[in-house]
Parts: sequence; structure tokens; C-alpha cells
Amino acid sequence: MTKIEQLLAYIADRLSERSTWEGIMFLATVCGYHTQNLDWGQCAVLGATVSGAIKIIFPDAKPPKE
Repeated sequence: MTKIEQLLAYIADRLSERSTWEGIMFLATVCGYHTQNLDWGQCAVLGATVSGAIKIIFPDAKPPKE
């Protein structure tokens, strides 16, 4: 497996994890506060709300049964 294939496999694995998307959405919310005229508290609440919604929609992966 080449380095590029390893990198793509790593990225694909990370993108399948809920925590990755929670982090992306939280960062996007916080970075977007400049354009929406939000203060930090409002951004934190919005990011936490999106993060919570992701947790509800996409439950934790269950370990494979033996």
C-alpha cells in the first residue's frame, strides 16, 4: 500500500467517526461567528446544539460480536 493509499484510508476512517463531524461542525460554527455577528457564547451554544444533534442521529458504533 502506497503512502497516498494509506493517507486516503486514514482520512476515510476518520470521516466515518462521529467525533470528527462534531469537531468540524463546532469549528465551522466558531469560525463563522465573524460573518453572523454572534458572540462567543452564542457560538458555543450553537456548536453544542449541532454536536448534540449529531450524537442523537448517529449513535456510537457497537463492537463486533465474536
